[in-house]
Amino acid sequence: MTQWRWLVLGLWAVMVFAGCSSTDGTKEKFTEEQLYRAGVQAVKSENFGKAVEKFQDVDRQYPFSPSATPSQLNLIYAHYRKENFEEAVSAAERFIRLHPRHKNVAYAYYMRGLSFYQRISDAYRDQQRSRDALVAFREVVSRFPDSDYAWQAKRMVNVCKDRMAEQEMVVARYYLDREEYIAANNRFQRVLQDPDLNTTAYVEEALFSLVFTSLRLGLKEEARNHTAVLGHNFPEGAFYKKAVAMVEKGEDVSRWELASLRKGVEEGSFLSRFVKGLAPAMLPGGDM
Repeated sequence: MTQWRWLVLGLWAVMVFAGCSSTDGTKEKFTEEQLYRAGVQAVKSENFGKAVEKFQDVDRQYPFSPSATPSQLNLIYAHYRKENFEEAVSAAERFIRLHPRHKNVAYAYYMRGLSFYQRISDAYRDQQRSRDALVAFREVVSRFPDSDYAWQAKRMVNVCKDRMAEQEMVVARYYLDREEYIAANNRFQRVLQDPDLNTTAYVEEALFSLVFTSLRLGLKEEARNHTAVLGHNFPEGAFYKKAVAMVEKGEDVSRWELASLRKGVEEGSFLSRFVKGLAPAMLPGGDM
């Protein structure tokens, strides 16, 4: 009888401990589909931190499942919207490396370009980040000319060029405002000579500034030549009218006038839409 009693107690103890181990300290196991759907729902509710977590869980726990590839694609967007741009670049490059022939790989290339662009803080920093973004968007255009992203990438190429020109002009203006005319002249010349910059919105100001610096340096014939080029390309512009007055009538220009004529990069509504990014769930066809 005693033997049976100890056997019953032993079985009871095993059942208790087994029950505890199943309820305490064990993380509930979700299927790959449950994790993926939770990630998509988190994107829709703009909880991008949770979305990153869920898509990473799918990628780690179910790397060969049907949801793994779309999770990797969604992860790019979730990192981007969370403003983790370095991670977004890494996720995009990983997707490109793992799935170079995937039907939506153009999306990864495009989001990589946007992530590079978002790392450009202002015009006072080094131009390398602008060049990284420019190269990335050009790659979208050259690799996927018929994709849904080619037209957007072309627009972003022009925006990147404007940013690079703006950065060059900031330095040139700095020298000009401090009456370092030779240094300023060299910078303005760079805007006109660099093929990535000489089609931007800053060409008009650069030409006018060369008129100004040439006059300050006593190079009147060069000032006339720059004025002629300015008039040929921007005959109705305020810069040209002021340049003619300076060269022909000897008028001067004040710092206030210079400041009022200068422009900055205008990021219009089309850019705000592109920079926001595009969720993979919104991809044409909806199938990943």
